[in-house]
Amino acid sequence: MRSWSRRTFSALDIREYRVLWIGTTASMLAFTMSMPVQSVVAFDIAGTNSAVGVVSLGSGAAMLFLGPFGGVLADRLSKRAILLVAQGAIGLMYGTLGVMVISGHITLLILASGTFIMGLGFTLIGPARQAYVGELVPPRRLANAIALSQLSQTFARVISPMAAGVLIGVAYVGAGGTYLVMAALFVFVIVTLRSLPPTHARVGGDSVLGDLRAGLHHVGSNRRRALLAVLFPATVMAGFSFQAVLPGLLEHELGEPARMVGPMIGISALGGFTAAIALAGMTGGRHAWKLMFAGMSVLAVALFLLAAAPHIATALGAMVVVGAGTGSFQLMNNSLLMLESEPLFHGRVMSLTTLAWGANGLIALPIGMLADHFGERAVIAGQGVAVLVVTTLGAAYYFTRARHVAGPASVDEPAHAGVGANAAGGG
Repeated sequence: MRSWSRRTFSALDIREYRVLWIGTTASMLAFTMSMPVQSVVAFDIAGTNSAVGVVSLGSGAAMLFLGPFGGVLADRLSKRAILLVAQGAIGLMYGTLGVMVISGHITLLILASGTFIMGLGFTLIGPARQAYVGELVPPRRLANAIALSQLSQTFARVISPMAAGVLIGVAYVGAGGTYLVMAALFVFVIVTLRSLPPTHARVGGDSVLGDLRAGLHHVGSNRRRALLAVLFPATVMAGFSFQAVLPGLLEHELGEPARMVGPMIGISALGGFTAAIALAGMTGGRHAWKLMFAGMSVLAVALFLLAAAPHIATALGAMVVVGAGTGSFQLMNNSLLMLESEPLFHGRVMSLTTLAWGANGLIALPIGMLADHFGERAVIAGQGVAVLVVTTLGAAYYFTRARHVAGPASVDEPAHAGVGANAAGGG
């Protein structure tokens, strides 16, 4: 047991990383609380799945079109400064939305504008935080640090949706008060960031566009990196946007109130957290790629189960399996992408994951429109088919074209297994 604990949590021995990890967990608590809150507010305003998609459009547009530049800035500027500015702006936005909801002046346009600001901040926060981990943690513990960062996000996804559901249901708190709680969490995040050592801006180098081209070339120059970079947005777009139709599934098919979306997402995150903590010590191992494809397959099956669920109890069971699939896929994909990339490009490489969330936000609108026309069950089942197709094509390409391509960390080849094992276990 002690050996498992050391292998799973070894990066937390590093004080600077531990402080960043605590702040990251708090920020993710607020960020993931926003998902069910904005869905409920949007659904209450208009009463349609399309309204939920319109609100998601704001964050999706920001992350999709500006995401790559967030990675360039993370590799050029002080990562600590970027995090302070971006997270301060998001905290202020949450506070403003809370006041608007409480005062009764909230509209879909205001809500979508708020999510645009959130998306803009996330384009900066995601790559900067991942690259900051690469600076604070030595290479031999990097895989474990990446896994723990993913674990904190998954933990937040367990706690915050359920907390959001409880807070929304309390009459004197409601959605407006929940936004204010989220703003308070970001105050704590900024306090933790200020205790960390500053990072220095890079002197010299190419222009912003030159850096962007260099980052894209770095990803495209290696089949393994390129495959990982394509699989993440493809899987997210195919299978993650089902959350946009959860309020409608609850009310139209399961006979439950839309506010149950919080517990639904929370129970899914519990499955993801269980999978992530079980796999955290295996992110640098030789089976990481196979575990990633297994997670994608589990997600596809889980979406079929959710589409067929006859009542809320079976839907909750399906959501546990959904979480296990999404959690294991994200954990393995993000860890592999960092390990397969040179440290100089970490910010730009990880900004590609931001594009995935941006595209997911944009696709939420057509997903909502399809659900309004064909029904929520049909759309969720269709997403299961899409994930299965992406999994099959990705696995076929990996095992036939990319498996034996060398890179900075060929973690699944026997000759290199020790590198990944040391990284995961902390030496």
